[in-house]
Amino acid sequence: MLEYYHQIFIGDARELNQVPDQSVHLVVTSPPYPMIAMWDEPFHRLNPEIRDRLAAADGQEALELMHRELDKVWLHVRRVLAHGGFACINIGDAVRKIDGSEPGRFRLYSNHSRVLKKLIELGFDVLPPVLWRKQTNAPNKFMGSGMLPCGAYVTLEHEHILIFRKGGKRVFRTPEDRDLRRESAYFWEERNLWFSDIWNFKGTRQDLAHPRLRDRSAAFPMELPYRLINMYSQKGD
Repeated sequence: MLEYYHQIFIGDARELNQVPDQSVHLVVTSPPYPMIAMWDEPFHRLNPEIRDRLAAADGQEALELMHRELDKVWLHVRRVLAHGGFACINIGDAVRKIDGSEPGRFRLYSNHSRVLKKLIELGFDVLPPVLWRKQTNAPNKFMGSGMLPCGAYVTLEHEHILIFRKGGKRVFRTPEDRDLRRESAYFWEERNLWFSDIWNFKGTRQDLAHPRLRDRSAAFPMELPYRLINMYSQKGD
């Protein structure tokens, strides 16, 4: 019988030195999304130049500087993952108009494409992603000028779950490994649902006592990591 233990480290994910090299089979994470206003202040503390770029209405450079902080996390992810291990990154794009920019310069900042670019540079294999469609309850499915053309914007109701593998396909060499893999099998119905490229379920709201904590909880529903853990890891990982 396998013995399990859990370790919880509370700290900066840009400094994961307490996690040994190639000791992890699966990373499931959702970082702060650059250019989402509620995360501005934490990013400012990491690099004060980000505040300056936002104040100067240079959104694209602010986006890049924020992602350079996340890049430090991805370096550790590559280091700690075992060969054949997976990284599943839930991230949403941002839509924003920065104060000081000329009127009408509302735009999308593509976080998912910047993360893709970096992990490709780090040598990860990109696997087919999932679109998590977390539709809103709003009756008006647009942003902007209503029924008049050229001034409204598509409502952003999805996030990306990017899936990467480090190195080639995982090999299960020992009889024990193969037995654990069989014991980790999922149901046929689960396979058909989970391995679709569009997931439909809403986000979640944590039951936190303090309203400021609730506003910043950024929680994703249990269903999201539950699926990914079952899809890309096995008993003993």
